[in-house]
Amino acid sequence: MLRIVRNHCFVWLAIASFLTSFTARAQEALTPSSISAILQQAVQFQLDDFHHRGWGLQYRVHRINQKEDSIREIIETEDGNISRILTFKGRPLTSEEETGELARLRALTPEDVRKRRQKSESSDKYGIELMKTLPKAMTFITVAGQPQLPNYPRPQIVLDYAPNPEFHPASTTQSLLMGIAGRIWIDAETHHLSRIEVRVIQNLNLMFGILARVYQGGTLSYEQKPVSLTHDAYTEIKMDVKLRELMVHVAPYQETLSVTDIRFLPTAPSVHDAVNTLLAIPAIKP
Repeated sequence: MLRIVRNHCFVWLAIASFLTSFTARAQEALTPSSISAILQQAVQFQLDDFHHRGWGLQYRVHRINQKEDSIREIIETEDGNISRILTFKGRPLTSEEETGELARLRALTPEDVRKRRQKSESSDKYGIELMKTLPKAMTFITVAGQPQLPNYPRPQIVLDYAPNPEFHPASTTQSLLMGIAGRIWIDAETHHLSRIEVRVIQNLNLMFGILARVYQGGTLSYEQKPVSLTHDAYTEIKMDVKLRELMVHVAPYQETLSVTDIRFLPTAPSVHDAVNTLLAIPAIKP
């Protein structure tokens, strides 16, 4: 027993020594130009994965917000994502709901899935613009001590960011970046994004506040992990904001999406094959 404890101590000392050494090297090596290059790589990797083709993922998502507590199994096909509802409002589906869900899946066609993907990609353009603009819209500084993410397989570079006073937004979408700050973790080896935290530091107006307003003090976090040598998948998204929609009323909004059972699919399946896979999943019982 003593030998086992001593060996564990040596392991932890070695890990601590490595991380301390890494932190010192990272802080010494990171210059404004190297940080800029790393951020550009991280953004490009994120964009490449955002609307990927050829490969896919299968995973289980637990979504919790004020109106929903559900679990879905999702498969990314060659035509877009399809899902099967496994729980609804925090409970397994009734026999009638289960029958309806299986019938919906059996009726899905590739054209249905493609239409839904096209609609989603159209609305994603604003997020893509923000992602592309982030490196030049913000100033980035290394975080003292380089606090590492638990359960992440490799060391990360940790940076705090805030609006760059010399940046001039070229669009209403880009101007949203002037109202946020936060922290970002980037895989030190691959330069892939590991985690980003966002704090709303001034009110954000969507469509001049007509569509929505997100109030100062809100937070959002997004975390992902590697699922292959070159690709990542998100594992958790948390949102805690106060917003006003369509100039109607102000309300708090909290949502958490937690992802488990992630499988990397080197070749994206067809809609037909994915539907059969989803149909074969046993129903969750009460």
